[in-house]
Amino acid sequence: MDWGALATVAPTALSSTIYATLQASFLWRISRRRLEAPPPLAATPVVSVLKPVAGVDDELAGNLESFAHLDYPCYELVFGVASREDPAVPVIQAFIAAHPEVRARLCLTDPSEALNPKVAQLLELTRRAEGSVLVISDANVRVRPDYLHALLSSLMRPGVGLVSSLVVGTGERTLGAVVENAQLGAFIAPGVVAAAELAGRSISVGKSMAMRRIDLERVGGFESVASVLAEDDVLGQRFSARGFVVDLCLDPIENRNTSCSLMRTLDRHTRWAKMRRALVPRCFAVEPFNSPLLIAWLTLLLSPTRFALEVWLFAWALQSLGTFLALRALRPARFNLTLVAAEPLRTLCWFFCWLNAYSNRRVAWRGNAFYLGAGSTLVAAEEPASVRSPAR
Repeated sequence: MDWGALATVAPTALSSTIYATLQASFLWRISRRRLEAPPPLAATPVVSVLKPVAGVDDELAGNLESFAHLDYPCYELVFGVASREDPAVPVIQAFIAAHPEVRARLCLTDPSEALNPKVAQLLELTRRAEGSVLVISDANVRVRPDYLHALLSSLMRPGVGLVSSLVVGTGERTLGAVVENAQLGAFIAPGVVAAAELAGRSISVGKSMAMRRIDLERVGGFESVASVLAEDDVLGQRFSARGFVVDLCLDPIENRNTSCSLMRTLDRHTRWAKMRRALVPRCFAVEPFNSPLLIAWLTLLLSPTRFALEVWLFAWALQSLGTFLALRALRPARFNLTLVAAEPLRTLCWFFCWLNAYSNRRVAWRGNAFYLGAGSTLVAAEEPASVRSPAR
């Protein structure tokens, strides 16, 4: 037996098996979803869409415009800003003025209500909301007219307490946005679906979540996640602990990333990597094995042989195919070859963020600096953050 050849191919073979299993699970679940007819809603409760806003996200006006055309009979939009000087205020006011037919209002929130700046906004928005169903929707998402119908179709199933949406990045015009949207479509979305399908762990994604107000109160309200960074996932864990089903809506929403820089993308995904490390340290430690291209790259660096190069080419082809299929499933009407071509760069950027998560536990978010403890618990840093990070 050629032990050298075995040592060269074995790590990539293991990684390829893991990667193919996760991607196949994702693609199978998405294809199965397309065959399922959405059930009619037995009831249409009043829905309050809570939109915590911090700064002007990419194409904010267009994102807000999509919420003016929802195919749902009774909903309201409740916007929140932590300062009257926030540059998003004129954009929100213009949207409200342009759509008098939509029940919408802008609220000033108190940033001192919670360590987590987003939760501090959600506390006030919940008090101002009138609906029995609360939908959290970040300012950088864009939705289709059937958005609320899809969320409530899942929420109204027996036992379901919390529903979050699958997210796909769109609109890339810069290199940073290409890497960002490729990461969302090729890594995060398949991982979220596969975690639910294979591990039975539904990961709540805070960009779009729906819950009944009464159920939220039963699990402790937003106050219960005021001191953690991953308020979405921790909230999902609290729902699960109380016996509720935490579900995933497979109708994707768009996360508009159009013109961000590569540095901003690295900053955001380093913060997310540190958050995953704080939440599930053992799973995070083995994340690199979900990338055969990365494992083959490391093998090639350690053993720069022709055979190792051939193994790398195989891994590159496999991962590029997986990326193409995932993006075609999530963005069927868009040109995805640029994102597929960026797969080697995306892999290196992701690995950089993964390594950086072990360098320290400090994160900067919305102008605040924190240290992360177990479970993404927040501890305020002594000095202010030097970089104002975009909203999650």
